[in-house]
Amino acid sequence: MKKLILASAISAAFVGGFAQAEEAAKSDHVISYNVGVTSDYVFRGISQSRNRAAFSGGLDYSHTSTGLYAGTWVSTISWVNDATASTTANVPYEQDFYAGIKGDIGAGFSYDAGAIYYYYPHHKLGTAPNANTTEVYGKVAYGPVYLKVNYATGDAFWTSNKAGSYYVDASGDFPVMDGLTLNLHAGRFQFKEAPGWSYSDWKVGLTKDFGSGLSGSIAATGTNAQNTGYWNFNSTGYLGDTKGIVSLTKTF
Repeated sequence: MKKLILASAISAAFVGGFAQAEEAAKSDHVISYNVGVTSDYVFRGISQSRNRAAFSGGLDYSHTSTGLYAGTWVSTISWVNDATASTTANVPYEQDFYAGIKGDIGAGFSYDAGAIYYYYPHHKLGTAPNANTTEVYGKVAYGPVYLKVNYATGDAFWTSNKAGSYYVDASGDFPVMDGLTLNLHAGRFQFKEAPGWSYSDWKVGLTKDFGSGLSGSIAATGTNAQNTGYWNFNSTGYLGDTKGIVSLTKTF
């Protein structure tokens, strides 16, 4: 009887341990989804949706024990069509694909490094460069503040710049009270072979966590980009002006 009890105990411990190990392995792999709506899709200070509302959705995967992650994100846009009104361009949305690794460095510092591909389906710009762009990036954070640099490995967003254009992002997300965060941002987009298109941008905003994956934000944003050419397509109006933005996002 004692042998039977001991065998049962060993078996139970083995099965329980296996179940815990399996559960731990599962928890290492995290998948989440998100959907969102914004009054204006602004990217690096420039409206991508002709100063109008945009809708988005995304899928993210992360491996908690290694810090590896990958994902994709889609948003409605209009800038490619606006920039090529006289061509056959038909690009109603943008899709981003990204992957990288992040983790702690120590002493309060953390890092994030990876690559992102901005894809514009059915893109046709006639004799102009392709809008599709690949960037590599590196980010170092300390507490609520961080510095991030994105570096284009080829032509940077419809410009013949080859490798070398880059964007510097200095930002901070500061808790104000429970569920409310102050967002501050300053950035600089530098084009390698077209310095006249280079510009700086800024943003001040608040993000509210409503719980259950729902968050909302309000922000003011602006740039010193030239009110001409690539920042003012035909009759679209200036895309880099100072404006207010309201957004709502749900994560599952």
